[in-house]
Amino acid sequence: MSDGLHSDSTGETLEELRIRKDNPYITALSPRQMEKRMRLYRQALCAPFEEITKKEYLEQLNVLPPIRKREDSFFLSEPYYGELAEFCFTRENRFFKGIRSVCTPQAILDKEADRHMELIRRKAFLLRGKDTPVGDNGTDFCHMIPYFFSVDGKAPAFLCNLVYRDDRRQARTDMAHTLKSLRNSHYRYCWGKGPYETPDCLMDRAFQEDLTLISGGCFFQYPTNRESATFFGQVKETGEEFLFRIYDRDYFLYLLKRLRTVKRENCMENISDSSTLKAIL
Repeated sequence: MSDGLHSDSTGETLEELRIRKDNPYITALSPRQMEKRMRLYRQALCAPFEEITKKEYLEQLNVLPPIRKREDSFFLSEPYYGELAEFCFTRENRFFKGIRSVCTPQAILDKEADRHMELIRRKAFLLRGKDTPVGDNGTDFCHMIPYFFSVDGKAPAFLCNLVYRDDRRQARTDMAHTLKSLRNSHYRYCWGKGPYETPDCLMDRAFQEDLTLISGGCFFQYPTNRESATFFGQVKETGEEFLFRIYDRDYFLYLLKRLRTVKRENCMENISDSSTLKAIL
């Protein structure tokens, strides 16, 4: 929009373009804003490493001639997006992959790989709080048991409340689901509600199917001691609820960047503002 009003390619105004595309979210950006958003989008593609099998690792190694090949790591020569490509590495006879820039210095790649190995080696134990009756003796009476977990002997962090009345079966099923999610994420986050097993599953579907995430004011709530962040809301088009509790700072920052890649409504007003990240950092 060289004249600040009309599209250089079609001559339409911004409002006309929104109507034609049936998309009220279309906006105009300066080159500087576009570069910032593209940079954040590339960062959002660099998800945490995930474990793969030895067979998958060897298939990736042999499908095309790799680049930057070393004894324990390599990049696929086929680009994923721009300068991003799939990076594979092995440690302790285990195998992993993740999207990274092929321009990333080797020292940084090694540091990230070592950090991931430290993450998956962590040990935790579960702490059970006191079974507390809640409500009166009428129909609203129930029991609540708080659960906490401690990683590598650090201060316990709140996990969830097991709430039940006479029948504990559903509460125990949900509790088992939460614990499985916590272990599978290596204590970075846990599932709390909804059909999506991980935040990435939610984001992938929202991005691929052009769905909108909505919240009742903000997507995150924080306890007073800032030991975690609760990520919750709904999928507008399906009504599906989701809730995850995030414990890892690096994963939380990654999730903030992924949120920028999907449509959102009624979310935290300045989630896209750099001040949000500055406050967290």
